[in-house]
Amino acid sequence: STLKLVAGAALPAPTPPEGSFDKQAAARGQVVFNNKAQCSTCHVPPIFTEPGWNMHKASEIGIDDFQAKRSPDEAYRTAPLKGLWAPQKRGFYHDGRFASLRDVVNHYDEFFKLSLTEQEKLELVEYLKSL
Repeated sequence: STLKLVAGAALPAPTPPEGSFDKQAAARGQVVFNNKAQCSTCHVPPIFTEPGWNMHKASEIGIDDFQAKRSPDEAYRTAPLKGLWAPQKRGFYHDGRFASLRDVVNHYDEFFKLSLTEQEKLELVEYLKSL
């Protein structure tokens, strides 16, 4: 048997289970994702990562460079967001430093000075769980 690799081929992320997120809140969170929070600048739909060169220095994303220093270009990859609803054993982010999606949202809200409201944060998390 011969394995053929197709350029751009990847396993699709599993679909979130019915009832695993609030659909109305997720719809509002999509607006926050694409507008006020500007998440879609780097996590570009429909792939929810950055097309092309998707690497960022630690200073661009507001974290230390401990893990980045271990990679050849000393940068972090823009992680794809699909499948975030699945249970996480080690937390979120490149090294599991954030225990919840809300912690990730809080980090970017502070770092990028987005001034998200509590409601917008909740809706954004619901949207992320819907991907």
